[in-house]
Amino acid sequence: MILLFILFASLFFLSIGSFLNVIAYRLVHPHTLFIKRSFCPHCHHFIAWYDLIPIASWIVLKGKCRRCKHTISPLYPFIEIITLISFWLLVLTQPTYYWFAYSIAIAALIITIRTDLETLLISRLVTLFLIPLLWLFIALNLLPITLTQSVQGMLLGGGFLWLIGLMYQLFTGKQGLGQGDIDLLAFIGSLLGPLKCWMALLIGSVTGSLLGIAILLICRNSWNRVIPFGPFLALGALTVLFY
Repeated sequence: MILLFILFASLFFLSIGSFLNVIAYRLVHPHTLFIKRSFCPHCHHFIAWYDLIPIASWIVLKGKCRRCKHTISPLYPFIEIITLISFWLLVLTQPTYYWFAYSIAIAALIITIRTDLETLLISRLVTLFLIPLLWLFIALNLLPITLTQSVQGMLLGGGFLWLIGLMYQLFTGKQGLGQGDIDLLAFIGSLLGPLKCWMALLIGSVTGSLLGIAILLICRNSWNRVIPFGPFLALGALTVLFY
């Protein structure tokens, strides 16, 4: 029975990951919002149900569309795997009465990972616009922080990155941080409070810096390469949340 539960729960979490892929894609491609069925973004052919099985279909199709043979982004299985791991960690580390609120927040963080990696865009629909919902969850005791801590975290997270971005722009004349990163850290601060928001920023900054250095050392002519910061902030937040 335990193995059966693990199997069905894993399939359910992978299905959530597949759904988050759809939401992320359509958020940054608004013209697709009202198309009911999943489709190939290249040939626009509707995708059959047996080609929508999380991870398995991507492997069977060797990462290519069945019809036009165009490459299917590896972000699809990547997001499904992250979702699987994140929701299992949620079940294993958090009290049951926090699951619903944390599920919403985790889904938002995973969507930002996908959109920022694909297009360098982070939708405010899954950052700033969700902050009032977090406050509602706090009022209903569905999150383990106070409203004061949430507001402090929002101001610390969003304000600190805004200040860093402003200083960078003043000294270099270039934009170093996108508004989406500022919105995301404000959301993370609202979710975790000021101390854990700072820890998430530290983890995201260190891991992002290490990857940036590795890319500079490995890849030639990579000085102008843009590395999205949002995924590192989101993974930092998930790390702090679970550990």
